[in-house]
Amino acid sequence: MSSCELFVIESEADSKEKALKQTSKVLFENGCVKEGFYESCLEREKEYPTGLTKTCPVAIPHTCKDFVNKDAICVLKLKKPVKFASMENWEEEIDVKTIFNLAFLDDREHLVLITKIIRGLKNENFIKSLTELKADDLKKFLENELLTMKGDN
Repeated sequence: MSSCELFVIESEADSKEKALKQTSKVLFENGCVKEGFYESCLEREKEYPTGLTKTCPVAIPHTCKDFVNKDAICVLKLKKPVKFASMENWEEEIDVKTIFNLAFLDDREHLVLITKIIRGLKNENFIKSLTELKADDLKKFLENELLTMKGDN
């Protein structure tokens, strides 16, 4: 995988909008995304929800590359979950505690990363790490699990 910046933050939010605002702000302040990234993520979320399943309390919001300056991911660990619509059943809401907000210039890289996240969520250690590790340790763990060449073939 090409060079990608990874940010991991821990915070609170009382809605998916506020959670997305936090991740978008980190990406914007670090020069990774352009103005309008947050709004575009929100619009895309209405058409293509990104909440996974009740057993995987994770959402993977993203938007088109038009709003991206460089590849980056902002992971937000929430103290309490927020509701995201399920990508499988749009009528169903999922309690999400971990948000992977993706900003990628190349659609293939984007799909590789989503695949790695979903593959990771089938692993008990990966899920446990998302919930139990503090931000700095989680960042190291995710750099190893998601951003190395491991599993890219």
